[in-house]
Order: sequence, then structure tokens, then C-alpha cells
Amino acid sequence: MTQCRSVAPLELDAESVAFLADASSLTGDQVRQLYADFKATQPSGSRSDFLNLLAKTHSSAELLRKKAHQFFELFDANKDHSISKDEVLTIMNTVFQTARDRGVQLRKTPLQVCEDFFKQLDTDRNCLISHQEFVEGVLTDPDLLRILQTPEVMETLGRWADS
Repeated sequence: MTQCRSVAPLELDAESVAFLADASSLTGDQVRQLYADFKATQPSGSRSDFLNLLAKTHSSAELLRKKAHQFFELFDANKDHSISKDEVLTIMNTVFQTARDRGVQLRKTPLQVCEDFFKQLDTDRNCLISHQEFVEGVLTDPDLLRILQTPEVMETLGRWADS
């Protein structure tokens, strides 16, 4: 007996769009556009294929953004909602040593990362990195992204911050 696979409709109904927008932190228009792109590239794709794709791409991005926010909180030792060079260097020494201990291959030194951060992210040249600047920088730096994706490193950082 042959199993039939249902093909998803060309457009999502309003209820599905609203649900997916809430679940993914996307707007309804973004959900509709992603679905249209999905159907254009995979015309025989099922609704569950689309849901799996959406879950993988957007929950992963949201999780990394949340981890980046937590990472910022670790750096902001004095809780003034910005990060100084001293704060960066203090924790980067710990982060990089922990990462190396866990076998994570890093291409830069803590001082290089600090200097790069401030060159790239301190757009107003006030010698401080704001929360937004930090999160965007972490999500685009390969070494820091690897750190965010290494649970043991993040756990160690959490213990370090609590001590």
C-alpha cells in the first residue's frame, strides 16, 4: 500500500500565520514571505517540512540572541548597561582559557578580541560598548559564536560570575 504525502497549500491561513508569528518572534508578513519562499523552492513540500524549517532557523537564532544577552550580563560587571575595555579583558581571559581547556580552537587572543570589539563596535567612540553593539558583535564573531555554542564554556562562565 502506498502512503500519500500531503502537499502544503500555496498560502497559510490567518490562524496559522498568527500562531507561527507568536511562536517565532517574526511578523505575520515575515512568516508569509518565508512560506512563499519555501513553496517556491519546494513546491511539493509539506506543512510539517515548513514548520521544521522554521523551528530550526528561528528558534536557533533566538536562542543564540538570548545567550548573547546573557553573555553581555557577564561582561557588564558593574551593571551600568555598558562594557568597558577592562571588563572585556577580565572576562575574556577566563573565557578563552576555559574554551581552550574544552578543546575549542580559537584564532585570536583576548586582547585582540577586545581591540577588535572596540574598533568595530564602539561606533560613538566613547570607549564603551552598549548592549546592542555587544549582541550584534558576538553574533557575527566566529570565535565568540563558538563559545556561545559550547555548553561547558557557558556553564563555567555562569559559575565564574556567581563566585
